[in-house]
Amino acid sequence: MNFLAHLHLAAHTQSSLTGNLLGDFIKGPLPTGLAAHFDEGVWLHRKIDAFTDAHPEHRAAVACFAPPWRRFGGIVVDMLYDHWLCCHWQQFSPDPLPRFLQQSYGQLLADHARLPDGLPMPLRRMAEQDWIASYRHREGLSQALNGIGRRLRRPLPLGQALATLDEGAWHACEQGFVRFYPQLMEHSAQQLVHYRATRAP
Repeated sequence: MNFLAHLHLAAHTQSSLTGNLLGDFIKGPLPTGLAAHFDEGVWLHRKIDAFTDAHPEHRAAVACFAPPWRRFGGIVVDMLYDHWLCCHWQQFSPDPLPRFLQQSYGQLLADHARLPDGLPMPLRRMAEQDWIASYRHREGLSQALNGIGRRLRRPLPLGQALATLDEGAWHACEQGFVRFYPQLMEHSAQQLVHYRATRAP
């Protein structure tokens, strides 16, 4: 999953927004030496990604991309899921998306000062420049994918992968997301209950 989904699932489970996003940047065993709530967020991030990558709906969406794009299908589908989460936001959250993003960015930037090394630069730029709002539109999504593609070992215009989906495949993948995401919300909440129970004094 990408930034918006991790922020939303952190809010949904009342865990650390910043910790959940740090999961993309912190590797290796826990604890990390950071505050416990950040570690909890990193742990949940990993559970979310593992559930997503193994889910039949996600795998089916990745399979919709022909070579050479299928190699990067996981990245593209994760970004598409943020796009569809934007489009179906009211189905999953009572808060308007602009307000949710403003509050989330504020929390991230507040935590920047609490982290020994600050936020990783991509997270700081995302919060300062409101990257996520652009994900709602295909053009913005394509630009974001191209930005990711430029950072690959062999740069690739990754946004072009979107044009390979015809409307039928696009709709089928979107409906797959709508079926999948409530399951991910429930799984995330259950996992965090278990995590907290095993660490209760």
